[in-house]
Amino acid sequence: MTDTAQNPLETFAALIQDLADTGERIARAEEAKAEAASLKQHHRLDGLIQEEQAQILKLRGLEQRRLKLAEALGWKSLTFRQILSQASPDEAEFLRPFFLDLEQQLQRLEQARKSSEQIIQTRLHEMEVFLARQQGESYDSMGNLNSGSSAHLKLQNKYV
Repeated sequence: MTDTAQNPLETFAALIQDLADTGERIARAEEAKAEAASLKQHHRLDGLIQEEQAQILKLRGLEQRRLKLAEALGWKSLTFRQILSQASPDEAEFLRPFFLDLEQQLQRLEQARKSSEQIIQTRLHEMEVFLARQQGESYDSMGNLNSGSSAHLKLQNKYV
C-alpha cells in the first residue's frame, strides 16, 4: 500500500465497519421486535420501530458514502468479492476482515428480520381472530374472515 492509497483505504475500511455496526444495531432492533411480539408486549413495538427506522436512515447515508469512496478508489459498481480480487494482496488482506464482519452482520440481520416478520404476522393473526370473535365474526377452514372486516388492514399497516 502506498501512502496515497492508505488513507482512502483506511477510510473505506472504517466505513465498512460503520456499515457492519449499523447492521448489527438494526438486527438487535429486529430481535427485540420479535421478542416483544412473542411476549405479547406490543406496547414496545412503536419505540423499536422508530429506533430501527433511524438506523436504516443512517445505513442509507453510510451506503451513499461507501459508493462515492468506492468510485474514488476505482471500485465503482464492484461487489466486495470483486474488490478483493482486484485489490493488491496487501489491500485485500487488510479489507477482508471488514468485509467478513459486514457479511456476518447482514446475515444476522436477514435472519432476525425473517424471524421478526414471522412472529409479528402470527401475532397479527391472533389479534384478528380475537377481534373477529369480539365482533361475532369467524374464520372459515381456509383461515379467511367470514365478513368484510378491515381490522386486518388497520393492524397490518401499523406494525408491518
